[in-house]
Amino acid sequence: MIKPASLKKIGAGYLWRFWFIAILAWALQLFASYALVEWHCTRPRAFDELTLQLLVGILTIVCVVTELGNLFYALGYYRLLKKHNNSHSREIFMAAGAILMSGFLAVAIFVQGWPSLILPACQSAGG
Repeated sequence: MIKPASLKKIGAGYLWRFWFIAILAWALQLFASYALVEWHCTRPRAFDELTLQLLVGILTIVCVVTELGNLFYALGYYRLLKKHNNSHSREIFMAAGAILMSGFLAVAIFVQGWPSLILPACQSAGG
């Protein structure tokens, strides 16, 4: 059961966490998947192609779920702030930006992870 958001916790500083979570999940998926593929292409005997696809797939799914959870919580805070429309314009902007960023980066993570699930890793990496 998810606890409802409280206006006592909400502030611009508190809402920065939604922005940072979105960016960190995207960066983790981007850098870790590229590092795994590059490592696999230089050392092809370390593990097989299916294991690499499984690792990148799990990483992609975890990061997309993180982004969607972040979007869900930011949307909850946005709705709460809009309901109590009393001089929370900065917080409303922060929550709306977090919603847009989380949605966009969820799609970006999915698009980044897709080629390694279809193409052979060293071919999708350009090697």
